[in-house]
Formats: sequence, C-alpha cells, structure tokens
Amino acid sequence: MVKPLRILLVGCERKGRPLENLCRVDYEVKKLPESCPPDELHEYAKWCDLLVIGSEKNRAYIIADEIWHLLRRKPVISLTEALLIKELRDLYPLSKVSRCYVYPDIRTEKSLFLLSLDTTFSHEDASSLKELLQKIGDSLVLGEEQLESLRSSIDRSQVAIGELINLLADSMGQDRGLIEYVIAWVLYGVGLATIRGEELPTPDPKHISPEIKTRIRQILKGIL
Repeated sequence: MVKPLRILLVGCERKGRPLENLCRVDYEVKKLPESCPPDELHEYAKWCDLLVIGSEKNRAYIIADEIWHLLRRKPVISLTEALLIKELRDLYPLSKVSRCYVYPDIRTEKSLFLLSLDTTFSHEDASSLKELLQKIGDSLVLGEEQLESLRSSIDRSQVAIGELINLLADSMGQDRGLIEYVIAWVLYGVGLATIRGEELPTPDPKHISPEIKTRIRQILKGIL
C-alpha cells in the first residue's frame, strides 16, 4: 500500500490557504505557524515529503536556516513575495525549489496556482506537482519573469475590481451585502462568457452617469 504524500505548510496563515484542501484528497497535511518552536519545526521537516513556506521574507530566511539540512531532495514551494528562485536555491541547497502564487488566495474549493520551477525540478517532478495541484484547482508553470509580470497584472486587476465594487455599492445606496452578492454573480457570468468566447451584453453608455464614468477613470488611472 502506497503511503499518502505528507505535506507541511509553514506560515501559511495568510498565504496559500487553499492548499489546506489537500487533506481532503488523501494527503496528510500538517500546518505550523511561522513562529512555531524550532524542535517542532525540525520534527515535521523530517516527516514531510513536501514543504510549503508562506512566511514573509525575513521570517522565511530564519525558517530556512533552521531546516534546510533536513530537506534533502524534497520539493520546497515558496509563497513568499520577492524571494527569487536564485535566493531559494541558496537557502535550500539540498532541495528542489519553486515559487508559487495562488488566486484566489482565500478559503475556497478551487484555486489557480502559478508556478515558477527551478532547474532542480525534473520533468517528472513538475508533472507530479501539477497532478497534485490539479486535485484542488489548476496550475500554470511559467518562467520567473513571466510569473512576476502576471502577478503584477492580476494584483492590479483585483484592486481595480474591488474599487469598482465599492463604487457601485456606494452609488446604489442600498443594502451593501445584497449589492456585493449580486455583483459577485455578475463577475462570475462575465468570466464564464469570456472563457467561452461568448459576446457580453453591453449596457447603453447613456445609462451610466458622467460622475460614475469620471470616478471609474480616476480609479483605473491610479492603478494602471
């Protein structure tokens, strides 16, 4: 009988939360806070088959210094922003290192995982990782430069959409919870239609007040 893959999540209280769903698809998942005691961190670094680090950069360095020698040939996935592959290779010289961003990074059933893999990952390793993530969403493997460019575009888009939702909710002057609920379905429909290549319904521009148009332009100019 093949033993289930053992996955250790460290410092993923705010990043990579969808990875917790792996425990629902026959994997052993252990979560540790980034401030966990060194003895416990050492114990589970030995135990795991795959390590995911979600800590901020300074703390990620401290964690790596504690356990790098316990992760020989094990994959390490970093969710830490601005921690490049070359730095990860230095932090974990015995491991297979990669970077990852998760969208949406909230408690949800499915997410998109954007990956950039070091050359320490073989084709077989990459296929295994994609197969793993396919059970809780989808994944894309990109070059590091492309990963950063896409992350920046997605982050700006998320901010723009959030600002527009706030703008719409304020302008309607109704129950904010109801407005956000309906807008979420509208966004879902727009996304689905875009994926399917279907034409989107276009409202008459005359129905949008000049004030709203001005505020939308101001929001987008401040983001893009």
